[in-house]
Amino acid sequence: MSRGKRDSPYQGRTVCFIGIILDMKWKLDDILKLKDFDKLLAEVEADFLKYKKLIANPKPEMSEKKFKEIVDFGEKLSNKLSRLGGLPGLILTTDTKNQQARLMETRVNNLSLKISEETIKFSHWIKGLGDPAVAGLDDKNAKRLFKSIPDLEYSLNYSRKSGQYTLKQKEEKIIMNKDVNLSNAINDLRELIQTEIKYKIGKKIIKTQSELFNYVYSKKPKERKEAYGQLLGKQKENIDKFFVIYQSTVQDWVYEAKLRGYKSPISVRNFANEIDDEVVDVLMKVVEKNKNIFHRYFKAKAKKIGVKKLNRIDLYAPIEEKEMKMTYEEGVKLVLKTFEEFSPTFAKAARTIIDKKHIDVYPGENKRSGAFCATLSNEIDPYIMLNYTGKLRDISTLAHELGHGVHSIYANGHYSSVQSANLPLAETASTLAELLVFEKFKKEMLWEKMGDMYATILRQTYFTLFEKEAHEAIQKGITEKDLSKMYLNNLKKQFGDAVEVPEMFQYEWSYVSHFFSTPFYCYAYSFGQLLTLSLYGKYKKDKSFLKNIEEILKAGGSKNPEKLLKEQGVNIRDELFWQEGFDIINKWI
Repeated sequence: MSRGKRDSPYQGRTVCFIGIILDMKWKLDDILKLKDFDKLLAEVEADFLKYKKLIANPKPEMSEKKFKEIVDFGEKLSNKLSRLGGLPGLILTTDTKNQQARLMETRVNNLSLKISEETIKFSHWIKGLGDPAVAGLDDKNAKRLFKSIPDLEYSLNYSRKSGQYTLKQKEEKIIMNKDVNLSNAINDLRELIQTEIKYKIGKKIIKTQSELFNYVYSKKPKERKEAYGQLLGKQKENIDKFFVIYQSTVQDWVYEAKLRGYKSPISVRNFANEIDDEVVDVLMKVVEKNKNIFHRYFKAKAKKIGVKKLNRIDLYAPIEEKEMKMTYEEGVKLVLKTFEEFSPTFAKAARTIIDKKHIDVYPGENKRSGAFCATLSNEIDPYIMLNYTGKLRDISTLAHELGHGVHSIYANGHYSSVQSANLPLAETASTLAELLVFEKFKKEMLWEKMGDMYATILRQTYFTLFEKEAHEAIQKGITEKDLSKMYLNNLKKQFGDAVEVPEMFQYEWSYVSHFFSTPFYCYAYSFGQLLTLSLYGKYKKDKSFLKNIEEILKAGGSKNPEKLLKEQGVNIRDELFWQEGFDIINKWI
């Protein structure tokens, strides 16, 4: 996504074309009017007291009607909390210095923690874990009660399955508070260290890492080299601090995994993603087997930019093609037309988000970089944040984020708690939307698309392979030098003889935020990208497969991912399915 600020002739304007009103700023009143925040907060606090009474002494033999009453009340309470948290959260993305929103967010977080601590007792009961005062829910009654709410039956059963990894209530509360007050604080400390680092390109002082990354994509080889030298040099200067923080993160993760009884550190993430360890192993095996496809791309790029062998420094060097630019209005028109050709239902959902004025378009002072789509609940159409500057990449980002929104709208007939797909399936519609636009500009976008494919599939998989190795090594005892050397070896395996990797890249691990904040998260990118490529390949061969894709989107998170895919003719345990994605990439090469 484009970074930095830009003065745009479209800022502050409202534009009308093809029957759509385009606002450049999002309308947040659909979440909650600012003046009603205190009123809703007080309402949630009152509802919480009612909910406490509802769940105070649950009986396994309770009626299905009573159980549904409890569940529905909890869902409504959660939806209200989403409004309370969503309003300040979105305000802060476009105005990071808004102190009123910061205070609102703190008040919501404190209330959410209070509710979580209180409802843990009912959560344990659902899992069949009782306490001296209240017996847990037995299997027979669990089956009866869960079946009475078909939309939540899978989710409730999966929650019950997680009982095998759940500790006693007192222990869970300790961990909950530890995560909020210590683990999160340690990660905040890492971010503070990172954000205090200043860089220098020529005579220019660069204040943020995101700004520095603009130079990584520079057309000038000297600037790319200087940018990486600054980035990795500063990481090296602070490597002892980052190592202590990472070592602490890993030891905390590993200890809790053992305490809960998980088979391995990555199993914690796999279970949260509702994917078996074996499926993840198959995915990574296929990626490793196909790394030579990307090696062919690296060698082709070296030839294109006129060097004998590609250096890691030049991995993201732009290819000198004619640069296309589009206004936001033109971009929206193109994306909607592309969606319409694929599926009128897909296009209608995207149009809803635009019509509702739920997109914030341009960069601005104090606005965060990047882009995202936020789904708050099934009562509110999704919100999208962009930093649109008119480049082809921005068109692709617009399509991607609208794809996320379309996915949510397809699944908004479900309870909010199961509306969003689990992590590996969450990128299905967004990546598909990108592919649809890519087909329109294959010639102009092919080099950049291949770079994205590398970054999303091979790079993220090798991140995960490094994490598996690092978690094991840190348990046994390891120095920072050993860890950095381990990472460098990981890079050399990843690139083979296709890319020259300078020694300074051994410190790259220290700025990969997912390693610290969400261990083993990265393979979900590979999973989502390859899954969508394979689904798209099936659609290209047989247009009737569109119905299968739409069924996957409609399910949201209400079904087991593997079972859902199998119902649509997809076997994610089969290496051949994942290979189909690589076959498409191979054709692009």
